Amino acid sequence: MIRRLLTLSALFSCMPLLADDAPLQLRVLSFNIRYINSGDTGARTWLARRDLASQVIREDKADLIGLQEAFRTMLDDIRVRVPGYEEVGVGREDGKEVGEYAAILVRKDRFEVLESGTFWLSDTPDVCASCSWKNVVTRVCTWAKLKERQTGKVIHFYNTHLDHESQEAREKGFALIMDHLAKRRNNGEPFVITGDLNAAEDNPAFDHLKSGPLPVVDAWREKNPSVPLAESGTMSLFTGKRDTGKIDYIFIPAGTRVIDSEIVHRNRDGLYPSDHYPVRATVEFSK
Repeated sequence: MIRRLLTLSALFSCMPLLADDAPLQLRVLSFNIRYINSGDTGARTWLARRDLASQVIREDKADLIGLQEAFRTMLDDIRVRVPGYEEVGVGREDGKEVGEYAAILVRKDRFEVLESGTFWLSDTPDVCASCSWKNVVTRVCTWAKLKERQTGKVIHFYNTHLDHESQEAREKGFALIMDHLAKRRNNGEPFVITGDLNAAEDNPAFDHLKSGPLPVVDAWREKNPSVPLAESGTMSLFTGKRDTGKIDYIFIPAGTRVIDSEIVHRNRDGLYPSDHYPVRATVEFSK
């Protein structure tokens, strides 16, 4: 009996180690959902789009979702239609609920949010609504440190929306994000960065990403290396165009396995969920 108990004890003591050694596989979605604009009419209004936008998000069943251009009322609409997620983020104008969010949605049954926050892309990132580097509008990044409930594995998730006019703001903004991540990351912990970067794939803002201290790659391009630029656009412009340039990304550490990735060209009889296409990826971290 004692020998049997010792054998069972040894077996169960190994189980967490076996789980911890297993690869961490994630489904990730990045989606600019188009802010509520008074100039949008008909099928372009949020009221016309919200059911389809929510359906696209719900059916993807992503573990981690990065949303850009989300107003509080839009997030409320999505959360009613897409249950099961914890929300992280604040409005960029007051640090509470006013202005666009770079919101994060985390699947509650799989991950626990250990830490989270939002910082402003400026020389004073802790100052609410601060602007630098010729930004046209206030820009933020939302982040979360997550723990997988089953294995205890930690992953860092960042979501942002860079400036649409200032190249200096794009370059310094992303550098600030990478610096923030580097200071919080321990022992090679995996990370994902999603966002509308308002920058095409050949933009100099990405130069340091490939050779910096934390080299990253675009998950979609890793899986679709031969798709020409003319067919890789992520802005639908509500028309279904595909030659608009790729400005929406899911970044992962270089060397991460990409199982699949696609730009989601979903529409319903010509109704598009946004003026951007969502980008999705399934990735696998080896540890």
